[in-house]
Amino acid sequence: MKSNRLFVIIYLSLLQLVCPLPNEIRIGGLFDSDDEAHEVAFISAVKRINKNREILPNSRLLAQVERIPAHDSFEASKRVCSLMSIGVAAIFGPQSADTSAHVQSICDALDVPHIETRWDVGVKHGIYSINLYPHPPTLSKAYEDLVRHWNWTTFAILYEDNDSLVRLRDLFKTTTRTFYNIGVRKLPENDNYRSVLFELKKLSHTNIIVDCNTDKVFQVLKQAQQVGMMTDQHRYLVTSLDMDTVDLEDFRYGGTQITSLRLVDPNRSEVVRVVSSLQSSDKYFETTEHSKRFMLKTETALIFDAVYLFAKALHDLDSVQHIDVKPLSCESEEPWGPGHSLVNYLKFVQMDGLSGIVGFDTNEIGRAHV
Repeated sequence: MKSNRLFVIIYLSLLQLVCPLPNEIRIGGLFDSDDEAHEVAFISAVKRINKNREILPNSRLLAQVERIPAHDSFEASKRVCSLMSIGVAAIFGPQSADTSAHVQSICDALDVPHIETRWDVGVKHGIYSINLYPHPPTLSKAYEDLVRHWNWTTFAILYEDNDSLVRLRDLFKTTTRTFYNIGVRKLPENDNYRSVLFELKKLSHTNIIVDCNTDKVFQVLKQAQQVGMMTDQHRYLVTSLDMDTVDLEDFRYGGTQITSLRLVDPNRSEVVRVVSSLQSSDKYFETTEHSKRFMLKTETALIFDAVYLFAKALHDLDSVQHIDVKPLSCESEEPWGPGHSLVNYLKFVQMDGLSGIVGFDTNEIGRAHV
């Protein structure tokens, strides 16, 4: 009995030695037509991994990129099936919620990991999907904790759309259970926010939460300054994770406290190295006229981290299981054998990325360590 067991162990060890990972491993990247930053980050991460012989030392990743219209789910499905037919070990993207759901469905059917890096308010996720973007309840709880820490019992909320309400839902729940004096105003769609800001000024609000697209933050603050709401008595909490990319020079000497959360620390040595590499290797990431230093946006950094997380999970799984990447068919829906093990490794592996420690909650609802 012992000899049989020893034979099995030796056989499995030999199998691992004679059946290494393929020399080339394709991974698919789906990007919206105007999503050049994410595409460049995806390709750059693949190149850096291929140069790093500590991860997947005997294999090279091949980036298979497909550009798709942001809201064309039919075209997205066609492109995913095309990628599956040549054999890919994972699908990354897209950023559009409309197309991502269809991609997720195909990946679930074929047992291929689907890796996302986008804000997602959905409560139902595919078995084979993971998302590196912070889980909405996690961010919502963080904003609530800040308001409690500052003892804000009176404040105003300026929001852009329904996603804003999701980001702040824990805060809304708290205000209904406890005595708070809050004013809630929706930002106009015409980019003229002065009338709304005047309303808040008349109500004597000095604590203000701003939830809108990062591209609009400067104009909201600039118009607040124009109506006299950027003094040393005013405090702003901006929910954007990319405030480092907003030029705040105009508000530097007013004494206003402006606070935001961030995942990417632009001063970390690894971030500086990656940014420098991106700037020197691709014209898209050249420094803008408004800043002497390029700032890496959160979702772009998450794309970078996602590729590294995949590579690390694949590297670790290769030590215990044979992995063979093969062409798959959307018609037959025959699943990819190693896919289940690989997605489990993706959910349990941890690493220190550009966006901090990347890992997932044990209950698999989203990213931990935010």
